[in-house]
Amino acid sequence: MARPAWQEEQEDATKLWMIPYADLMSNLVILFLALFAYSYSKLPSQYAQVLSKMGTHFAPKQPAPEKQPADVERIKKELERLKLSEFGVRVTSRYVRLCFPEPVLFSPGLARLHPRAVPALDGLAQLLEEVPNPVLVEGHTDDRPIGRSPYRNNWELSAARAFAVVEFFAGKGLAPSRFHARGYGEQRPAALNDAPEGRRANRRIEISLIREIKRAG
Repeated sequence: MARPAWQEEQEDATKLWMIPYADLMSNLVILFLALFAYSYSKLPSQYAQVLSKMGTHFAPKQPAPEKQPADVERIKKELERLKLSEFGVRVTSRYVRLCFPEPVLFSPGLARLHPRAVPALDGLAQLLEEVPNPVLVEGHTDDRPIGRSPYRNNWELSAARAFAVVEFFAGKGLAPSRFHARGYGEQRPAALNDAPEGRRANRRIEISLIREIKRAG
């Protein structure tokens, strides 16, 4: 049975109250936002200072730059005194590493120290005499076949060169028990072997003064 028209019009009229109610709620929201913005702009300067201090306090702190230890500074000064600008010094929390290019210490394909190596290693021996730290000597080569040499391969050559450096320090009166010699051949390149400059960088002796000793546990 169809509903009377007057009843449908009356029901539609009862829903009209929602329109002004929605407008009123929207106006109230806008009013409260305006009041909040106004009150925030009038905050006292002390409050702003407190907020600033809180931000500074909770901000992540930047680590202070690590101060160079005395042994590092002494090594650098000694290298400058000897005018060995080719040497590279790398410092980490575990070691101070010096990199000697091949021509400074050895002739190509040989493991006998060159006479020009004596001044460089003499200065370093004086420094090592004054500190008790262990010393690691590592020999490295490029990847080219060794050619005419008393050694069968680059591995043997690199190890023989490392032992030659250790023997030099032992001959200067340093305790042999402090030293460890390793030969890596071409297994740990410092640069690519696809150019003469890279191969030259790979032929090197690295001498590391150990600053931090890992303990088994």
